Amino acid sequence: MSKSMPKFGVVFAEKVLGILLLAIGLVLTYETYGNQSVAGNLGSVFLLVGVVMAAFGVILILAKTE
Repeated sequence: MSKSMPKFGVVFAEKVLGILLLAIGLVLTYETYGNQSVAGNLGSVFLLVGVVMAAFGVILILAKTE
């Protein structure tokens, strides 16, 4: 069986989604860390969600599609 190359659109969409997740995660983490008093009791939850989103973004950017 021959190996088929992934479609360019799929690879492009994966990288764009990774960049968007990374950017949104970083902004969410930065803004929540800077204004924890405004976030109230859920500040730590928003920080965790931002870090997880940024991590998933990095994983999508670095992942090799086969």
